[in-house]
This record gives sequence, structure tokens and C-alpha cells, in this order.
Amino acid sequence: MKLLFDCDGTILDSMHIWVDPINEIFEKYGFRLDTLSKEEKGKIEALPLDGMCQFIADELAEDMSKDDVRQYFDEIINDGYKNSLMPKDGALKKLEELHDKGYEMAIASSTDSIYLKLAFERLNIDQYFSFLTTPDLADSKKSDKEYWQYAIDKFGVDANEVILYDDALYAIKSANSVGINTCGVKDFPYNENEWEDIKENASLYLNGIWEIDADNLLG
Repeated sequence: MKLLFDCDGTILDSMHIWVDPINEIFEKYGFRLDTLSKEEKGKIEALPLDGMCQFIADELAEDMSKDDVRQYFDEIINDGYKNSLMPKDGALKKLEELHDKGYEMAIASSTDSIYLKLAFERLNIDQYFSFLTTPDLADSKKSDKEYWQYAIDKFGVDANEVILYDDALYAIKSANSVGINTCGVKDFPYNENEWEDIKENASLYLNGIWEIDADNLLG
């Protein structure tokens, strides 16, 4: 079995670095993520950073260009991944265990690779992952089937030989649609409103990746 991990909220305790500035700029223009339906929230969450900046400039911030919005996010996000974001409890120990047992692992994230590399190199975990699947590398969004096919092709196996660990409902649904096994990962409060739907749609679910049973991945 090949292991595919989301990063933000699954490996890194990093959702706040996205949610807080997004909510700040959304609220400035009278828009809140927590008032959206699960489907609307998923569509926005699936946007890569460049797409999010375009959405904000086009739909909300009439006084900001896409470049203005991008600069706003870049300063916060680059600093976080480079200097301060930390892993979820038990995540590094579990990744080390899985690596030592010979599992091939990779990343499936909506965050561009440039930021992930900053954090992975700082935390010395970049060697655990064979490749990154990100919007800038896969040239597709995490909600697209092409995104998942990129990861499947990189692994060189059939979809049913891959398991995804992810905290986002939209990602689990999208991965399911191409035949990837899915495991929902709790990241309260950020996915609390979606948790029952995640449990219903995923093959299994965990409180965190530290609970992964390396000898019985599919339960």
C-alpha cells in the first residue's frame, strides 16, 4: 500500500495560518467562511493560493488587485512555513515509523510546493516523501480528478493501492471518486462541522495520524 498524506491539519498544525488571514480579509468585505455550505466551503478550500487570490480580487476586494492580495498572503505564509509551523502531536514519530517499515509515502496538498519544502526541510522530514502533489506541480486543483491521477501515476500503482490521510471533506470525496482509499483525520475545530460527513465518506477515520496501525492500514 502507498501512503498519501495531506499536509495542513494532518501533518502540520497549520490551518490557522490559512483560516485566520482568509477570515480577516473576508470579514473586511462582509464575507465569512463559516456561513458557507459544505459544498461552497469545499470549492474555496480546493483553490490553490493563486486561485484564492484571484477569487478575492475578483469577487470581494474591489480595492485590491490580485498581486495585492498575493503579497498579503505571501508575507504571512512564507514566514510561517519557514520559521514557526510545527507538526501535529505524534505526527513525526509516526512518519518515521512508517518510513522505517518501508512504506512509500507522498504528499497531497493544496499548498504550493515552495512553502511545504520550507517546513519539511526545517523539520527534517523531506526525506520521508517520494514526491509532492501540489497545484503548482500537478497543474490542477485538489478537487480535480487529474490531481489524484498525477499522484497515482507517480506511485505507479492502481488507485486501490493508495490510501489518503486527509482532514478535508472535499478532498476525501474527490479521492474516493478515482478509487483511492481514504482515511479522515480529525482537526478540530477546523473540520468539526464536517466531521460526521467525513466519517460517512471515508473508508476509516482517526483522531490523528499517530493512530495509524502500520500493520493494518485499512483496519
